[in-house]
Amino acid sequence: MNAANIIDCLSNLLKDNLTLNSTSCVSQKEREVAQHFCETITKLNECKIFEFEEETTLDVGETSNEYENEDDKNTFYDDNSSGADDEWDSKDNERERHDLSDYSLEYMKEVVAYTDAKDSSGKRRRSWKSVHEKYKRIPAQTYISRFRKYLEQQGTKRQKIQKVDEMVFQMFVEAREKNLMVHDVDIQRWGLKVAKDMKLNEFHASDGWVKNFKGRHGIVSRRVTNIVTKHESANLELIEKSKENFIKDFYTRSSHFRSSQILNTDQVGIEKEVHSTRTLSFGGEKKTFGAVASKHATTHSYTVQPMISLDGKQIGPILLCLQEPKGKMGEIVKQNLFEPSNVVITCSSSGKLTSSLVTYWRDHCLLPSIENKCLLLSDSWSGQNDASLYSKTNCKNKHVTRIQIPQKTTNDLQPLDVYYNRQMKNFIKRIYNRVALDEIPIHMYERNNIIKLVSLVHNQLSAPIFRPMIRYSWFASGLSKIDPSPFSSINEACFPPITSYEKCSVQHCDEGVLITCAFCSKKFCFYDFFVNYHFHG
Repeated sequence: MNAANIIDCLSNLLKDNLTLNSTSCVSQKEREVAQHFCETITKLNECKIFEFEEETTLDVGETSNEYENEDDKNTFYDDNSSGADDEWDSKDNERERHDLSDYSLEYMKEVVAYTDAKDSSGKRRRSWKSVHEKYKRIPAQTYISRFRKYLEQQGTKRQKIQKVDEMVFQMFVEAREKNLMVHDVDIQRWGLKVAKDMKLNEFHASDGWVKNFKGRHGIVSRRVTNIVTKHESANLELIEKSKENFIKDFYTRSSHFRSSQILNTDQVGIEKEVHSTRTLSFGGEKKTFGAVASKHATTHSYTVQPMISLDGKQIGPILLCLQEPKGKMGEIVKQNLFEPSNVVITCSSSGKLTSSLVTYWRDHCLLPSIENKCLLLSDSWSGQNDASLYSKTNCKNKHVTRIQIPQKTTNDLQPLDVYYNRQMKNFIKRIYNRVALDEIPIHMYERNNIIKLVSLVHNQLSAPIFRPMIRYSWFASGLSKIDPSPFSSINEACFPPITSYEKCSVQHCDEGVLITCAFCSKKFCFYDFFVNYHFHG
C-alpha cells in the first residue's frame, strides 16, 4: 500500500467536498487533528491485512420523531382518541400478550394512574410526552390503552397464573400458622377457587402444577409430631410472648452465674425395647412386619433424667427410674442389681417419676454435683414445681435458683429437648437395632441390661468430643449467643458408615464393628462394648 496515493486521494476528496481557505493561521487543535490523521495513515501503511465489519441493531427511535408530531405536544391522552387502537386480530393479540409480559401488574397500574391524574379542574390529563419522560420503558402511546385493557382483564395469562400461585401460597401459610393439616387436594381446591375468581377458566390445578408449586415453596409431606387443640393454636401469640419473656429473664439471671453453674434437667421416657418404625422391604406388599423380642417391652417404658451445663458438660450421675410391678424392688433383685458409678437407680410402678422421686433426684444427683450455687432450668411438670424443694434449708445450704420453662415452649426453649435428648435416643436405638438385626441372643429389656445400656450411653456422651454438641443444644434454644458449629453428632463420632466394613479392634475378635468409642476411638463389636462393659472412668 502506497501512502502517497492515499494522501493524494484524500486531498482530492477534501477539495471536492469542502470549501478550503488557507489564509487563516494554523491553530494548535488543527495541528493535533493533522497529527492524528498522520498516525492513522502510517498505521494503515504498515498493515498487511484489513477486515471490514458491519453491525445492524434495533433501537427505539426518538419520541419527538416517531411517536408524536408537533400538534401532539399540546394534546392530552384520551382513551377515545383515534391514536389508541384496541382492535387486534388473534396474531396481534398474541404478540401484545408477549410484549406486555415484560411489565408487572404493579407497573401497569402505576402508569395508568399517573396518566389519568387530573388537575384541580378535573378535566385535564397529562400529555404522552410527560408520561414517556417518567416511564421510559414504554415505547409507544398505544401501550397505555393496552395496559388498561389487561388491567381490566386482571393481567396476562402468565401474570394471572403467578397471582394464583401467590394467593394459594398465602392461604397455605395462613393454614399452617393455625396448625391446620393441609394435603395436595386442598392446594388444588384453593388453586381452582382463586383461578375461578380471576376468570382464568383454562387453569386446571393439575397434579403437575401441585408438584411444581410444592417444589417452588419448599413444601413437603411431614409426619405430625405434636397435636394441639384449636384453643392452643389461638394462644400462639401468648406462647410466643412467654418465650420472649423467659429468654429475657434467663439472660438477666444468668449474668450472675458461671456457665458451669447454669444447668438444665429433664425427664425422658424410653421404651424397654426400642424398635425402628421403618424398614427396607419389597414394594407392593400389603403388610410390613417388624420383629421384636417382646411386645410388652415396646409398650412399657422407663425414665431417665440427665443434666447438662451451659459450658457443654453432663453434670453428675444420670437418674434411672425403672418400672417395677409393686413400685419397689425385692431383696433378691437388689442383691443381683448391676450398679454403675454414673447411674442413680430408683423405681416406680409406672416407670415414671413422682414428686417424692424428685426429692430423691435432688439429694443424689443435683446437690452432690454442684458447688455453692446453681441456676437450674426445668419444665413446668407439677411434680417439681414446689418451691420448698429448692429452698436453702432443703438444699444443704446451697443456693439453687430455679427458672421454670413456660408451658408449651419446652420443644423450643429446653436445651435437652431441642437437641441432646434426640442424640441420646438415637444412640440407644442404634444398639437395639443391631441386637435385633444380628439376632444376638440377649434380652435388652431385662433390668440389668437396661442399667448397663443407660450407663454406657451416658458415659459415651460425657466424652470431650461431644461438648460442642451439648453447647449447641443451648444455642439452638436461644439461651446462648455462641454457635459452636461445626461439631460431631452421635452418628458421626460413634457410628460412621465406614465401621460397617471393619472388624473389632480387640485382639483375636473377628466380629463386625458396632461402635467407635468416643473416648479412645477404638472400634468394638457388640460383645466387647456392651457385654464386656467398655466404660471410661
